[in-house]
This record gives sequence, C-alpha cells and structure tokens, in this order.
Amino acid sequence: MQSVRPDNADPIPLRQPQQGIGTIMIRFIGILAAATVVMVLIWNR
Repeated sequence: MQSVRPDNADPIPLRQPQQGIGTIMIRFIGILAAATVVMVLIWNR
C-alpha cells in the first residue's frame, strides 16, 4: 500500500487565534457586566 504525501513539507497553516480571543473576551466582559447588573438589581430590591 502506497502512502500519499504532499509535494512540500511545509506545516499546515492554522487559523489566527487572536481574532477569536478578542471576540471571546468582548462577549465574556459583556456577559459578566450584564450578570453584575442583574445581581445588583436583585440585591437592591
């Protein structure tokens, strides 16, 4: 059985994780702020 190999030995380029990290951080901060507001509103009732 023959193995199939690519012509060049360059590693497979991976996606840039920096863009995803920025989006996740913005979502996390937004959810954290919303949860904090809800907890303060419940506490002050």
